[in-house]
Amino acid sequence: MSKTAAFFQYLILMMSALFVVPCFASDPMDDVFSMLGQGGTRSGVSEMDGYYVVAMGTSNRSSKAKGIEEARIDALRQLNEMINGVTASGSTHVSMSYTTLSDGAKQHEFSEERFIDVVNTSFSGSLSAVKMLHSGKFKDEHFVALAITEADIVKVGRLKSAPSRSGGAVSATVVETVAAFSSHEKSVEAKGLASMKSGEAKAREEALLDAIRNAVQQAQGVMLSGKSGQFNDAVSMAISTKTQGYVSSYEVLDEDIERGQYYVVLVANVNQGKLLHDASFYLDVLGNARFSIQSDNRQKSQWLIDELQGLGFSITEDASAATHTFRLQQHQRSVEDHKGAKGIETALSIDLIDDHTGNIVLSVVNEPMKTRIYVTPESRAKQVSEHQAYKQMGKKMGLEVIQSLAAHAEQGEVYPIILHNANRNDTAIFRHVLENSTEGSVENWAWDKSGKTMTLNYRFSGSLSQAFDQGLDEIYQTFKVEGKGRRPHLKALNERDAVFEIL
Repeated sequence: MSKTAAFFQYLILMMSALFVVPCFASDPMDDVFSMLGQGGTRSGVSEMDGYYVVAMGTSNRSSKAKGIEEARIDALRQLNEMINGVTASGSTHVSMSYTTLSDGAKQHEFSEERFIDVVNTSFSGSLSAVKMLHSGKFKDEHFVALAITEADIVKVGRLKSAPSRSGGAVSATVVETVAAFSSHEKSVEAKGLASMKSGEAKAREEALLDAIRNAVQQAQGVMLSGKSGQFNDAVSMAISTKTQGYVSSYEVLDEDIERGQYYVVLVANVNQGKLLHDASFYLDVLGNARFSIQSDNRQKSQWLIDELQGLGFSITEDASAATHTFRLQQHQRSVEDHKGAKGIETALSIDLIDDHTGNIVLSVVNEPMKTRIYVTPESRAKQVSEHQAYKQMGKKMGLEVIQSLAAHAEQGEVYPIILHNANRNDTAIFRHVLENSTEGSVENWAWDKSGKTMTLNYRFSGSLSQAFDQGLDEIYQTFKVEGKGRRPHLKALNERDAVFEIL
């Protein structure tokens, strides 16, 4: 018997033993509205669902797709903690510090012993029959409410394979669950440094952030050590601006001022599951990007190619095979200073264009005023000014490209999922599975009655093949139980859409 089923049987037995009979039935959705702004978990009894547990997760990320996903994982964590429990482990760090005071010829030595207790928590197990009740935004926070009910657990039990007719052993292999959650935190010791130029309070804050960033980078380096190093530096850039989101807690072991710098030594609990998820996501996004080049200055096209290849990206001469296009524009103009001296300044702009949508993903520009060169002859001024402009661009372009690609991918892309010969029940099954067994969501749909064709506009952060790696088996399994004799046949799956025929 699964832990989830045992949990609900335990609730039933306890209430029976206490002769507690609810005078009215509640509804999971009522709990959702009462939890807005608070989160947490609620349990109750419903006439339709039996015993149930509702959990609400929240996220304050600016990206809707990432915020909803983070809130969903938070809700799953709470459900898992309530049903499967928490495993805690601890360790104690002992350190000894010595101080020597000199009083003339006499010396006095003092020692101090420190004991630092670090507690790690981890969650294990899986949850089956989890469904999404509601998601949205409340007071600038994304939220997701998930529920697990007695009635749905019974339905999941029906997905087990039937007993052998030959009288042999009964197979009880359960189909892969719609939603599963696992998380592991790793304790990492790290040191952070900051200059005292801005004052002690500001220096301490910056040293803490530097230590947290170093702890995350250590954990990330361990995870990526077995992977290809092609995009390791690029992934570090993508993650560098949100390192605090991977640390659930930290303990300061030591802090002081030394040689004009404030230092902090801490032990941070880094969420490896979340870090690995994001690192894998970025590796997939960066690895699938293929670039073509458009340049006003053909002599500088090779500079741009070298910069991109230095970050690990591949460049193609076949524009039709590219996913993105870099457009380099350069303009030089004459300037004059307050003394009447004539010079040259150079303006550069680099646009990154999504070849599928035509949208500009990012624009990077230099600061033309810092390229003003007043030398003669004019040809020399143009040459030096151009060199200064590209030197400026080279310093910031790599970080801008990596983080913009990551942010663009986090927003997700809308893929049409086309269902031929579909009815309402077919559509409902696809929507339910896509929204509960994958990390994407169905934004809207269009119905063509004449051809019995339904088009679901599905937003997903990643490739469409990756989405169906998560959800295709679940679609087939759900149709076996809920499809009323109908089954889907995948006719086409490409980079931009998927086509199914319902038979």
